[in-house]
Amino acid sequence: MAITGENISKFTYVVLDDNYSTSSIQNYLSTKLIEVESKHVAFFSDQSKIFFDLSEKVNYNNTILGFHRHATIQNEYFRINNMCKSDCLRAVRFVITKDERIWSDNTHWTLAYILKYGVDVTVLDIPMYIVDFRETAPIIFDKNGAVFDSLFDIKSSIASAQRIQERLNKGWRPLNLSYKIINLKNDIYNLLIKEGNDNVQDKNK
Repeated sequence: MAITGENISKFTYVVLDDNYSTSSIQNYLSTKLIEVESKHVAFFSDQSKIFFDLSEKVNYNNTILGFHRHATIQNEYFRINNMCKSDCLRAVRFVITKDERIWSDNTHWTLAYILKYGVDVTVLDIPMYIVDFRETAPIIFDKNGAVFDSLFDIKSSIASAQRIQERLNKGWRPLNLSYKIINLKNDIYNLLIKEGNDNVQDKNK
C-alpha cells in the first residue's frame, strides 16, 4: 500500500546544490554507504535475534531483507546485482533521525550502488535525497530534483521516512544497537557462500 503524506502539515524543502558545504547535513554527505544504518538484516541467528525481538515490539515485520516478497537472500542478491547494472539509477532516500544517525530507506539500491561503485562510494556520490528529523519540523534536502517537483510526492516521501523515526521513538533500535549496511553486505555474502553459492564473490573485497 502506497504511503501518502496527507498528515504532513509542516516541513522545509531545501535544494541541495553547490552550497551544500554550509548545510547542517555537510558531515552526513561524506558518509560512506557502508557506514549507513540498515533497517534490514540478512537472516535470523543468535546474534541477530535482538533485532527481531525489538521489531516485534514495534510491529515491524520486514526485518529480513526481501521478507515482504517472501524472497530468499539468494533472490535478493541477484536482484541487487541486476540493479547495479541498470542504466536507470534510482534515488536513495536517506533518513537522519533525532538521535543523529543516518539510515538507508532504500536498502536494495544502496547495496546496488556499492556493487557498482565500490565500498568508498558516499552519500553525496549517488542520486539521493535526505529527510532530516532533527528539527521540530522535518527538512527534506533534494539533490538534482530526486524528489519530483510535486507537493504530494514530497509529503509522501517525508511520511515514508517518518516510519523509521516513529519506530525509534518506541525503542526499535536503541543507540547502543547498530547494524550497518556493511554488516548486511557481509552477512549476505557469508550466507550465500555457506549455502554453496561458490560462484558468488564479493568484488569489493
